[in-house]
Amino acid sequence: MLRYSVGKMGICLSDRNQVKDEDPDVRGFRKPPHYRNREGPKYRVVNFTPDYEYRKYEPSTWICVRVNGVEFKKAADRGESILAKYFDGHNGPEKTMNKTCPLKVQIEFKQDLHEPGYFVVAKHLPYEYCDRPPAPKHKDMFIQDLPEHFAYVSVFGGIADQNEIKQRLDALIEVLGNENKDYEKMDYSTTRFEKAYNLRKNTNEIILLTNRRV
Repeated sequence: MLRYSVGKMGICLSDRNQVKDEDPDVRGFRKPPHYRNREGPKYRVVNFTPDYEYRKYEPSTWICVRVNGVEFKKAADRGESILAKYFDGHNGPEKTMNKTCPLKVQIEFKQDLHEPGYFVVAKHLPYEYCDRPPAPKHKDMFIQDLPEHFAYVSVFGGIADQNEIKQRLDALIEVLGNENKDYEKMDYSTTRFEKAYNLRKNTNEIILLTNRRV
């Protein structure tokens, strides 16, 4: 099974079966209301301003699918559909799993969201399967292990289309630039916690990774 570990030197192949996932409650993480009792990435808000949260994320494992040759909205919807089938049992052992959150899309900074491009769409794996994830059947799917990391996160509600994401990203970049904050400039991620046009109040995030620790 193809499995990646993401670290300071980028992405490398990894066999993490020997690593034990921590008890979800060890560090006292409390799920935000928009998790709606679903499992998702655990983090601590180290600092916050009116414009962003500075978070420390715990190690996490994601099921990912590459979606290429379409624009952002189609990539997110197509990726979500493929991932839903994985959770519904379209995997090696035909294991059905509880749905998790959020839907995350990794995007290159140079990518125009209105144009066809290259995206990675992902969902957090349930913690009980992190050590031994069910093997994906889809040819473009893979498992990704993320180590502990820090990020600047802009949180906002509503339906996040391409224009809204671009505006929020530009605003966050401007704020961080004014504060002389460093962040990784190769790619960024956007998340949503409900389907794009769900009647529930949706929560969205723009996530910029950083090597800073303060």
